[in-house]
Amino acid sequence: MRFEPTDVHRAQRGSEEEAATVIVYLNGDLLPRDRARVSVFDRGFVFGDGVYEGLRAVPRSGGGGNTRIVGLRGHEERMAEGLREARIDWDVRRLGPESERLLAANSMLDAFVYWQVTRGTPGKGAPVRQRVPGTAMTPTVFAYCSPQPPLDSFAAPACKSAVAIRDIRWEMGRLKSISLMGNVWCAMHADAAGADDAILIRKRRGEGDGLVGEGLATNVVVVTREGEVCTPSLDSVPILAGVTRAILLRERPEIRERAVRASELRDAREIMLIGTTTMVASVTRLDGAQVGDGTPGPVACSLLRTLVDAIRSRRDV
Repeated sequence: MRFEPTDVHRAQRGSEEEAATVIVYLNGDLLPRDRARVSVFDRGFVFGDGVYEGLRAVPRSGGGGNTRIVGLRGHEERMAEGLREARIDWDVRRLGPESERLLAANSMLDAFVYWQVTRGTPGKGAPVRQRVPGTAMTPTVFAYCSPQPPLDSFAAPACKSAVAIRDIRWEMGRLKSISLMGNVWCAMHADAAGADDAILIRKRRGEGDGLVGEGLATNVVVVTREGEVCTPSLDSVPILAGVTRAILLRERPEIRERAVRASELRDAREIMLIGTTTMVASVTRLDGAQVGDGTPGPVACSLLRTLVDAIRSRRDV
């Protein structure tokens, strides 16, 4: 039996702009998207000088039309680290309440919320192309939300095809920088190969086949030929400390964090991509070859059930 993505998962791959909200958040204000204005000299536009975070919102238990952010503390901590490294001053404790405010303005419950904080715009007369930030600037803070499938729709992992390609991005991969050209290049490479996603391989000179890193916007979990369930450790390759990854590591202690060699992908029983909007997806084809029996495996199905249950039971906080 051949598994195909459900209509829900097809919708996830649709145009995000078409689904994006009418009301956006900009520097504390909620306003129609066509009235949102950012300076062309903003350092986010000129240099890609900023950080971002993506959140999943779900209805609060008990209804009432309210939402909550899944894994909010993890998102706050990760964004705080990025802002600290970038030396941009913004209070991440605003993520939760301001997200709820934005979602309420758009009458959304199940949603994705994108946050972006740039260093801001240089003052009048200040050089625009100066690499080292000059005088103190006020950060530009932008957010939008778009609808997402409800938890009930995740009955089985989505099926994805992927290619394994060299990770050409920078060494600060643990930070969610808005400078995503390397990521875009990898995505275009995967698309040209007819794949849905890419698994990025870190390979240094003389290192052999390299180490598994992450997906384009996900972490990777592998079930090896021997049946070991593992995920790349944060100290083996520069990857994001995914919030979904953290939830599953806490819920499923059998998942081992270690360096995963690229050669292990070729013989893997299962390969999974996990993330905020992806949840748990099965890579059923890698580089054109079938993975396992070409369907979502038992570990992928089990991890998805664990994740959905953890979110419903609020064990993600």
